[in-house]
Amino acid sequence: MVKNLAQLKKMLKGLPRLEITGHCRPECVGQIRRVTLANTQGFYSVVDGQPEHKISLGNNGLGAVLWWDKAASWYFDGVTCSIYERNAEHTPEHLIMAFRLLDAA
Repeated sequence: MVKNLAQLKKMLKGLPRLEITGHCRPECVGQIRRVTLANTQGFYSVVDGQPEHKISLGNNGLGAVLWWDKAASWYFDGVTCSIYERNAEHTPEHLIMAFRLLDAA
């Protein structure tokens, strides 16, 4: 259960898997990703079990990156973590990505 950005950052250091439940690119919805690196700037993730996927090959094998941004850009409902465009309303048209952790350490 994730309640805020600080808690999410700590949980992602355990390199969990996550399920994308919403995304600005509809083809990403439903993907299971595995976090490969989480640091002070953001986190990287690959498509779980698909090492040759275009996303998994990005950033020298670390996968796609999502920068943290300010806490005001995030929304947490206890299950889903959502990030929205900076200084925008938290509405579907401004959603960057929403996901739920599957096996946080």
